[in-house]
Amino acid sequence: MLTAPLADRIVMEGGLLVSIRRAGYDESVILKDIKVRFPERGMVGIVGESGAGKTTLANCLLGLVKVADGDVLLGNMSIKDVPLNTWRRQIGYVPQETVLFHSSIRDNIAWGMPSATDDEIVDAAKQALAHEFILQQPSGYLTVVGDRGARLSGGQCQRLGIARALLMKPKLLVMDEATSALDSTSEAAVLETIERLRGEICIVMVAHRLATIQNADMVVVMESGSIAETGTWSELISQNGRFQKLATAQHIVQEAV
Repeated sequence: MLTAPLADRIVMEGGLLVSIRRAGYDESVILKDIKVRFPERGMVGIVGESGAGKTTLANCLLGLVKVADGDVLLGNMSIKDVPLNTWRRQIGYVPQETVLFHSSIRDNIAWGMPSATDDEIVDAAKQALAHEFILQQPSGYLTVVGDRGARLSGGQCQRLGIARALLMKPKLLVMDEATSALDSTSEAAVLETIERLRGEICIVMVAHRLATIQNADMVVVMESGSIAETGTWSELISQNGRFQKLATAQHIVQEAV
């Protein structure tokens, strides 16, 4: 249970500091020698080839992977100093495919926070640019979405996932390949939502398609469980480094330049 005094002590001033010497699953070391600070407000893209450690790094932020040697600090608070449920209440999470239940849109947004008021749910939906399409549904917020959101498009499902995450009023929003399974139209709608949130909270986007993080304030390039490069898109694309090679492989260098 989140206690108000403890939650109030978590201040995002100074951003998110990740300092990991070793982290992984069981006895396997996946991440090593990572030190990076994410801005208090802004968007950070985490990229790299499959197996580079992107999702493991995101899972460290969520407290799903134990940091064997090192620390993760959300503003002024270490992940080691607070109960995990308190830590996770500060973080919104949107996976590659949002899990929706055979229930109403309202209940799906409020999942994890059933005490939320109607006004709070509507505010979260507006932030996620979901309010308008919700009102167009047969019963508005009371529309039943079907199993796994079968009656909605992929982009609509993901925007409900973002609304669900924002309902918690998180200090950090982690999006793990949240647009990778969407068509271009749905992806554009979700990226517009993310763009609207810039400057309000810290957004960490794990991405395979580099074009989705082209507007990021900071890009972290992962390779073999470590950070290979950091910088802005323009800084990294101008270097003959790992990021530039990834961009070339995705045929987007000319578009970026």
